[in-house]
Amino acid sequence: MDEFAKDTDGFFARHFDRKISGAISQQLLKTPVTPNQITVAVTLLGVGAGYWMAQPGMLPKVEGALLFLLTSILDGCDGEIARAKKMTSKLGGWLDLWGDNVVHVCVFYGLGVGLYKDTGNPTYITLGQMAVLGTLVAASLASFQTWRKGRSSFVSVAGDSAEAANAPEWRRQLIRLSDALARRDFVYGVVVLSFVNRLEWFLWACAIGSVAYACVLGVLCLFTRPSESRL
Repeated sequence: MDEFAKDTDGFFARHFDRKISGAISQQLLKTPVTPNQITVAVTLLGVGAGYWMAQPGMLPKVEGALLFLLTSILDGCDGEIARAKKMTSKLGGWLDLWGDNVVHVCVFYGLGVGLYKDTGNPTYITLGQMAVLGTLVAASLASFQTWRKGRSSFVSVAGDSAEAANAPEWRRQLIRLSDALARRDFVYGVVVLSFVNRLEWFLWACAIGSVAYACVLGVLCLFTRPSESRL
């Protein structure tokens, strides 16, 4: 199913997620289901993952982590169907971007609530709030960059490989960092940490990582050359 893969896919996304989502998409192509319907359904599934993460105890969090992984895998289907059926649109791109981030907000904050229920430590609520703030700021910047460049979806803050190649070295480094922070491979780590009851490590990482990602996107958006914008 390599025809569905994208250049920005991480190792697990390319070699595992795309194999599964590609097989599912091949079957969905035989149905009248639309990419936007898939986006909404997957987003609701991710909200459910956040709900389970917010429950006390280890078992609900394992279930939430597995549901989060399933959401991440199925998240590729909407784009795969859209490209195969030539149904890509700006609305679909915005739904996909914000659907992904709604899922992240629910999972990150839900995990903070769940860990607080387990330990009574309010630090986990604060970490969840930090992760939500970073996620929302990053999503807003990505939306702005998408509109600015007149594209139907957000793939990379660089836009395409030609723009990245012509950028100064410091900017290319930040672009590589932002693309690495945005990859979905971290979901596999969430599952592993849930089984060893160490999800607080993930919450610390996503609180710091989401804020760092938002800062990197902010710098890159600020220094985008006028010729790269939609004018």
